[in-house]
Amino acid sequence: MDTERDYIKEYIGVNSEKILNNYFSWPTFFFSILYFIYRKLYLYTLLYFVINAVIIVIFEYILNLNILSSILSILFSFIVAFKFKDLYLYKIKKDIKKAQEQNLDISMICKKKGGVNKVGLIIALVIYLGIYFYVSYEYVKDELKKLEDTSTKEVITLKYVVPNEFNSKYISDKYSSYEYIDELNECNFIIQEMNNTYESETSYLSNVYKAENINNINIDNKTWYYFDNQGSYIYALIYKAKLYTLNYYIIKDDGKCSNYYNELINTLKINEAN
Repeated sequence: MDTERDYIKEYIGVNSEKILNNYFSWPTFFFSILYFIYRKLYLYTLLYFVINAVIIVIFEYILNLNILSSILSILFSFIVAFKFKDLYLYKIKKDIKKAQEQNLDISMICKKKGGVNKVGLIIALVIYLGIYFYVSYEYVKDELKKLEDTSTKEVITLKYVVPNEFNSKYISDKYSSYEYIDELNECNFIIQEMNNTYESETSYLSNVYKAENINNINIDNKTWYYFDNQGSYIYALIYKAKLYTLNYYIIKDDGKCSNYYNELINTLKINEAN
């Protein structure tokens, strides 16, 4: 008569002795979900994915603690690998007991519910590699876009350098807009060129924005007029019958948006060649 251990070994199949005699599962630690699928542990696959996703969402995206998120994910993987044998045996014994209670062929149940799922592993591996290459492609594309966005842009005769990490929303010869958003910062700016119909920059700022306290600043030997109001910074310059404007808006700021604002202002330059 087969003993419980015999049924367990029959259930496990490949490498049953290694699994039963080791207290730490290296395949679980390194391959986690893929190994769970290989061992037909589909519920554990779902639980592992959900718990790990919760860790990432809370500590990486909400609290912005990327290093702590990585540490907790590794620690979670270590704990699961250490408890893998107990978790696996719990499922095996539960299935065997259920078969016994229903007077089913235990060996048949062990072969059906146990063993390994090579096809499932291949499918999961293909999906995993597909996601990996897609994410890698998107990352490279974003990095190339950042390089493009941080290069010198030109609106007819006005040049400027887009601060790092800003994304372009709209770009044309006479109107361009960019934005930056993270958990603690949100800011955007608009660069525009139009035919001038105002007597002066102060006239434009007063008439369009009802500005009162208008200041001026010398940037690259040109006098820009501006005013600020609760995170809104509006600049204007009239040059060769053209009116150039910069609107910079800070919605949320922990220092980044302010730094980017100063960085952008210092790059404004009129292209004399035009």
